[in-house]
Amino acid sequence: MSLLSRLWISIGGLLLIVFAVTLSVFGASGSNTLQEQLAIETENTARTLAQVLSLEAQVSGVDELDPVIVQLRLSPFTDLSEFQSVELRDPAGDVVFRSENSPLPTEAPDWFKALFTVKTSPATAPVMLGWNNWELSLTPFGGSAYDELWRATVRSAFAMLAAFVLAGVIGHITLSKLLLPLTHVVSQAAAIGQRRFTQINVPSTREFAAVARSMNELSQRIQSMLSDEAELLKGKKAVSDLDETTGLLNRDTFMSQFATTLGRENEEAKGSLALIRLLGLADMNREYGRRLIDTLLLDIGSALNTLRQETNYSLNCSIGRMNGADLCAIASNEANAKNLADAMQRAVKATLSNHGIDASYKVAAACIEFEYGDGVGDLLMAADNALAQSEQQVGNPIVAAELSQGFADPRSTQAFWQVHLSSALSENRMSFTWYPVKNKQGKDIHLEGMARITIDGEEFNAGRFMPWVFRLGLGRAFDQAVIMGAVKALASHKERLHVNLSADSVRDESFTAWLKDYLAARDEEIARLGFELSESAVLTAKERFGALVSLITPFGCQVGVEHMGYRPEIIAELGRLGPSYLKIDSLYTQDLQTNEGNRAVVSSLSGVAKSLGIDCIVEGISTGEDRDLAFDLGAKGASGRAIG
Repeated sequence: MSLLSRLWISIGGLLLIVFAVTLSVFGASGSNTLQEQLAIETENTARTLAQVLSLEAQVSGVDELDPVIVQLRLSPFTDLSEFQSVELRDPAGDVVFRSENSPLPTEAPDWFKALFTVKTSPATAPVMLGWNNWELSLTPFGGSAYDELWRATVRSAFAMLAAFVLAGVIGHITLSKLLLPLTHVVSQAAAIGQRRFTQINVPSTREFAAVARSMNELSQRIQSMLSDEAELLKGKKAVSDLDETTGLLNRDTFMSQFATTLGRENEEAKGSLALIRLLGLADMNREYGRRLIDTLLLDIGSALNTLRQETNYSLNCSIGRMNGADLCAIASNEANAKNLADAMQRAVKATLSNHGIDASYKVAAACIEFEYGDGVGDLLMAADNALAQSEQQVGNPIVAAELSQGFADPRSTQAFWQVHLSSALSENRMSFTWYPVKNKQGKDIHLEGMARITIDGEEFNAGRFMPWVFRLGLGRAFDQAVIMGAVKALASHKERLHVNLSADSVRDESFTAWLKDYLAARDEEIARLGFELSESAVLTAKERFGALVSLITPFGCQVGVEHMGYRPEIIAELGRLGPSYLKIDSLYTQDLQTNEGNRAVVSSLSGVAKSLGIDCIVEGISTGEDRDLAFDLGAKGASGRAIG
């Protein structure tokens, strides 16, 4: 029961007690007062009437009353029905006149009259007829007294009711204002229960302020710990992943990321590659000196990192230094490779100009588009051949390369995928391949579902069609189909089933509203459903991800972040976003025995997950040795070829 409900009940109970006490006191005293007033009024009436009869006898000069006169004078009093009886006796005590009335109905109910009794007694007065005294007696009804007492009681009841409503409204408004900070405190407590360490404004109410201040301090400590861990991991990755001279990714890390991207079963598996070359770098070193050229290369790296961060390439772009003069970038979801190459070429040329480098030093550029299943070596070879052409041409224009027909899938046109994706979604021709995620003891944590679509008898995995799903604007429809397909699959699986969602769908408020209604209409089995978003997707939709967590966790569903490790800055956000678990990308789970940088990523993220009270899962484990070491480093689950 809410505090407001308790307030209304308390006020009602209090006023009911006050009314009962008031009624008992007022009723008892009121009935006594009315009883006395009734007796006085009856006595006055009897005395007045006796005087009238005496005066009549004196005027007539008789010692006895004429029966006609008596009847004429006394009948009106009996007709008023205010008196139970009117009686006149002569000096001998004989009844000369007597009239009785039946009581009229009263407003007061019988229980009220039984509760508060108004006693009536006859009032007598002498009628003087010469030396003889006659006796007039009036006995009143108590009905008028009961009615007066009842009306007063009803007025009091309405006054109490008005007081109840007024006090309740005032109390409700006052308590609502007082409880408003408590609502924020409760919301913060619920968020912390969901592992989202948010902070709120400290309320002015002293009792609430103490609670809010304590929870804010807890959230702040968690946030500080996560920020420190993010900086620490960023420093470790800088040592293992970055080229010291430019601050870009080193060749090994870039190549690993590129290979991982090409094998990923989502929309990131399709995009553009740009390769640029600083022509005459050795001559620059001799002409300007190594110190200046090192500063130049560092500024070029900074300019390219700024380009990555400030443009639409953002989180889906990686830039690395391939060798002394070659710089390469990959941008998932970038449909125009020339745009990427042009942006890089202009950024490098501007940096050369800012350092006063002679205009005779040129920047060659080449580009190529890639998709799921392409080979890293094939793409780089084609781009390098195109770069050689750019190098030889006047003005060093951007040369676009293409893979030979032997490497490219002929069914890669927009028209092809427009037809087949639309029909697959409308005809519900989607299936799943489920990959187990197991704990150290080999028990299933959940199954991760990868969508498949069959076209003309051939099954296509998500890496082939997901880029086209988003290019064609079918992201929401596809995610809805995935969710409905996963819900159907719950009937044939006893494990938790987890599927992927896209950032576009999460950012769409109408989609999340649909998801809430859809989950609410399902039975309790829906609690075995889970959702995953990639690290880059979460970073592009942080607020909406937090809203998604708050929206679906009441249904028992989990929401995780996958493909982690690329952006250490996300660690500082985890405390307020509240994911159910973390998954480290397969790029950072290979060769754990020998790769110190990868061990640092697994150890750091496992520690963060432990601090948040959630699981850390390693993806793409290919050997038993890496699996065992990952568990030793703190991972709670693993997936990949080495996980049976």
